[in-house]
Amino acid sequence: MEQIEGQQLERHPRLCTARSSRTKEPCQRWAMKGQAICATHGGKAPQALAKAAAALELAEMRLRGLAPVAVAQLESLVTGATSEAVRIGAALDLIDRSVGRATERIQVAAAITVKRSW
Repeated sequence: MEQIEGQQLERHPRLCTARSSRTKEPCQRWAMKGQAICATHGGKAPQALAKAAAALELAEMRLRGLAPVAVAQLESLVTGATSEAVRIGAALDLIDRSVGRATERIQVAAAITVKRSW
């Protein structure tokens, strides 16, 4: 942790946890995805990449396991909430997640031909 004027500032959790061997200062680079260290401090090592891939896969499986619970909670809000705003918000969330959001951009198919006179 860094200190500024007597206060301890907490480091961002995604920063590399390694320290410089020369200055003993904490590394200021961002850690690689699923890891606690940056590429310079060993994040690109095959064993580190394998461990990070396993950790990310586990996190994704946990999220997928929570999806049915989240849908059931939204369904109970749609059918049983006393506030109309809560029911409408839950219904919109269910529609967005199942059918998909409305298109926000208009796609235009057009061809432009340039005729040069020379």
